Amino acid sequence: MGALAVGLALPLCSAARADHDWSDTCHQRLENAKAKIDRDAAKYGEHSGKVDRDVAKLEQERAWCRDHHADWDHNMFDVGIYIRK
Repeated sequence: MGALAVGLALPLCSAARADHDWSDTCHQRLENAKAKIDRDAAKYGEHSGKVDRDVAKLEQERAWCRDHHADWDHNMFDVGIYIRK
């Protein structure tokens, strides 16, 4: 009887757990991509192919954040050079 009770309760326990908070990881990924854009823009110019590839990478990081249900500071990462036109 006890084994049956444990067997039925185990799936419920794992479902009650909170999802992992990916906010810090998301912020770090976006911050790293933004820093690369800034470095390459200073070195090659804002309209270089290198910066375009970096902005595409930043968009991939935004997609990662969306997939992991993590929000980010849109005023910091979704403005100016950091957005594809």
